[in-house]
Amino acid sequence: MDLSIAPEIETLRTRARAFVDEVAIPAESRFDYERGRMPEDLVENLRAEARRRGLWTAHLPLSEGGLGLDLVGTALVFSELGRSPIAPYLCNCDAPDEGNMHLLHLAASPEQKEKYYRPLVAGQIRSAFAMTEVAPGAGSDPSSLATNAVKDGVHYVLNGHKWYCTGAQGATFLIVMSRLEGSFRKASLFLVPTDAPGYTMVQEIPGMGSHGPGGHCELKFENVRVPESMMLGKPGHGFRLSQERLGPARLTHCMRWIGLSRRSMEIARSYALERELFGSKLAEHQGIQWMFAECALKIESGLLLTLKAADLLRKGQDARQAISLAKWQVSETLQHCLDQAIQICGSHGFSRYMKLEWFYRDARAARIADGPTETHKMVIGRNLLTGKAAF
Repeated sequence: MDLSIAPEIETLRTRARAFVDEVAIPAESRFDYERGRMPEDLVENLRAEARRRGLWTAHLPLSEGGLGLDLVGTALVFSELGRSPIAPYLCNCDAPDEGNMHLLHLAASPEQKEKYYRPLVAGQIRSAFAMTEVAPGAGSDPSSLATNAVKDGVHYVLNGHKWYCTGAQGATFLIVMSRLEGSFRKASLFLVPTDAPGYTMVQEIPGMGSHGPGGHCELKFENVRVPESMMLGKPGHGFRLSQERLGPARLTHCMRWIGLSRRSMEIARSYALERELFGSKLAEHQGIQWMFAECALKIESGLLLTLKAADLLRKGQDARQAISLAKWQVSETLQHCLDQAIQICGSHGFSRYMKLEWFYRDARAARIADGPTETHKMVIGRNLLTGKAAF
């Protein structure tokens, strides 16, 4: 693959880095750690600044108001925005909305785009993707999907119990994965408004990390009537469409995680260059230098794996193995770099005087969300042993 960076992409990278340094990082002090939220009036002002700087919905085509980047260009820009946990949201390219925009752009009807896609692109509403279920329903094993939709005239009647649905609190609509007429093979996607009778947002699940806008939620669907015009794509296309969303979405997670890995080491570097210990700067101790070197190797390796997968996708080739490799490696890199940064900064890194502990709590989910590390290892190994992938 061509590793050269086009001048226009380099300009966008510089612009994204400046936005993070000048706008997002100073605004992090207003982040509510307990609620995972920022003041709405501040968000609107900062989003206006993102628009002014030409960084709004960078992942979308030019015709949709985006920057017209391919996935490799998106990777390079997102890795800059990812240096701040709040910058992707401010630029309207954070999960789950970013992945949902991608899916709606590919598969939504004109009616569906007008009702949900365009307001989502404009930042007027938020969305969520409801796939994971309460045990014994679907988690890493989609064949155990239990939510079911039954045709009734010009509607589908939806019943199910979803779990850890990111962003559902305050979302305007959900993309819901469901069996069709009890058949796993006919699984389909439905666009469900959150004011639909029979839908309940049970709770925002308390847990480790700040969760961001909308939290991670438990949902119930009890005889929710969904017009057949609100099925996304065709009957039985649910898993194919979900992979159209989840493949690139796993990569955009990796892109943002690379940025946060870099940021953690930048914070540690600043501390190491100033802190004096045993008669010299912390940065002058070989053990500390090796910690930085090891993290740099992991970050660079993760970036290259991510770029490889992005390159395969933009060429229309099968990228599933490459995506699993990248997701496994980068999620582990993120937690390793944050752990090392906290260790370098000692008690300061452990305290809330620095932001590393905030990043660390949020980062733990990376090894579970969008397929836990163990599932990706299983898939990678199986592909190698069956000849579907080469060493």
